[in-house]
Amino acid sequence: MKIATCATVRAAEQAAFQSGAVHSLELMDAVVECMWQAVQAAPELQFAPSQVVVYAGKGNNAGDAIGLAARYNCPLILRAACNEADFSPDTQVQLARVPQQRLSTSIPAPLPGTLIVDGLLGSGAKGSLREPYATLVQEMNELRATAPCSILLAIDIPTGLDADTGTANSPTVQADISCPIGCVKPGMLADGAENHVGRLLPIPLPGIEFPPTCADTVSMAGDKELRLPRRAYSCFKNRAGRVNIVAGSVGYVGAAQMCAEAAVAAGAGLVALYCLPAVYPILAARVAPEIMVHPVRSYAEVPTSGAQAWLIGPGLGNPPAANRLALQQLILRAEGTLVLDADALNLAAKLGWVIPPHAILTPHPGEMQRLLATYAPGAHPATRRDTAQLFVEKCPCTLLLKGARSIITNGSRTCYNGTGGPYMACGGQGDVLAGVIAALSAQGMSPFQATAGAAHACGLAAAAAWCSHGFPPAVRPSELLAFLPHILG
Repeated sequence: MKIATCATVRAAEQAAFQSGAVHSLELMDAVVECMWQAVQAAPELQFAPSQVVVYAGKGNNAGDAIGLAARYNCPLILRAACNEADFSPDTQVQLARVPQQRLSTSIPAPLPGTLIVDGLLGSGAKGSLREPYATLVQEMNELRATAPCSILLAIDIPTGLDADTGTANSPTVQADISCPIGCVKPGMLADGAENHVGRLLPIPLPGIEFPPTCADTVSMAGDKELRLPRRAYSCFKNRAGRVNIVAGSVGYVGAAQMCAEAAVAAGAGLVALYCLPAVYPILAARVAPEIMVHPVRSYAEVPTSGAQAWLIGPGLGNPPAANRLALQQLILRAEGTLVLDADALNLAAKLGWVIPPHAILTPHPGEMQRLLATYAPGAHPATRRDTAQLFVEKCPCTLLLKGARSIITNGSRTCYNGTGGPYMACGGQGDVLAGVIAALSAQGMSPFQATAGAAHACGLAAAAAWCSHGFPPAVRPSELLAFLPHILG
């Protein structure tokens, strides 16, 4: 989904209305249907709510919220900021469709499995919240905090967040999932806004055209570009892509195991793991039987051809000087897409390695700062977006800057990942991600496609694991592997 300001979205809608291409109620019904389909497919929302609590303002956001809530066969509690007579005409139509026996306006009890829907204010709202909106936002946030296994879903944008700047008023809704409609608004991607926006679940505006100047995008379910094409019936392992991995050291064998097994789960036809003798017996005994484990006395013995993708770095530690030099030579000579992760990034920053343009780098914020100090010394970008853009200008490659809203860019294209959540705050998630990127690259996806597709898939797989395991605080990275084939299929 494209990124555009509120004014751009509003102008596109008005142009469609004035041309007679669509009427407002028809568009609302289409949006509600798209939202229902997206919600049904979202792993975090695979539960039957005990109640749906809708917080409604005067505008059409309330109509979207009520229309969605009406799809659930459970009590619907309406917490309105105005009298029903003051609702927009389209919102009144949506409310009239709700069976009266399911509808109430009482103060909601914090029941387990409550779905809370924020339809108070749309993306055009500016400035501090007036009453009763401020009180309703506080009530909404408190209900989210006290109702076990609850989900707060914001329609278009969380109430209180400036859609263009990302400034959060006091109070501002703390959503678990936000459903930007038509386009993602820039403020939703601002540094710090993620704590209010939560996971992005983009909703299209059927029949509405947006200007091609909206270049940056956010990954969303159904993006064909992020999916592998179906395999030919005659496909066999040597045509499904080979991934060669250089990873692991004493004390860090888990990283090597997870990235290799992730590459298998993501469909690579062959996966070979190269390691030094000190860890070979451990890895050979631990990793999945589908993985070929090759001991090498030096990284200089690792072949530079025969693989479509390479992954170097997870759990490498700090190898001696001769092996550092061998790794730099491998990076320069290896044929195929090159994924550099973890300790390979630290070594690159420390030693100033030459990074080829076909490489994919996957730093977390700390690694990014070390890389920036080496490849763009003296630079102090103001935002994460500026940081990513500056780095690829100085060091042409494909970059995935990790975070609550990971940024993928190659300089000419930029994408924000819209999946995942705080349940991924657990060591080893990056190893799994790197293995999936390498596997998708080996199967023919471009570096940008493979990186964006892997981030999207890993976030969805983590959400599915989180729900399947009963909403624990964190999901172990190895638990993602069982869900990846379904996500990527």
